[in-house]
Amino acid sequence: MSLDEQAINAVKDYFDSIAQNAVDFVYESVGSETTFAEFMEAVTFKLNQFSSELVASEVLSKSAKSIENFNAGEGMTVDDVQELIANHEDGDLDEEDDDDEGIRF
Repeated sequence: MSLDEQAINAVKDYFDSIAQNAVDFVYESVGSETTFAEFMEAVTFKLNQFSSELVASEVLSKSAKSIENFNAGEGMTVDDVQELIANHEDGDLDEEDDDDEGIRF
């Protein structure tokens, strides 16, 4: 199974939890002026971020520390993970992350 397939399956397996965490996280920050569109845009962003970080941890075995430090502490994006998958399949991995434990959702 390719890393892309593994990534998709990991998100599928944890989707309910990821989605609920994204909604809860964003809901805590909404105010009376927040529009539905803004709320949904933020939920989608967090859903993508949480999914990406799950894949980085579970499929790519990245450490929690390396995930947290990505993008100057802003977390990982879908594009970041896709690049890591492509580099991993090309054999171009960061060796320091190979033995790190990942985070769990």
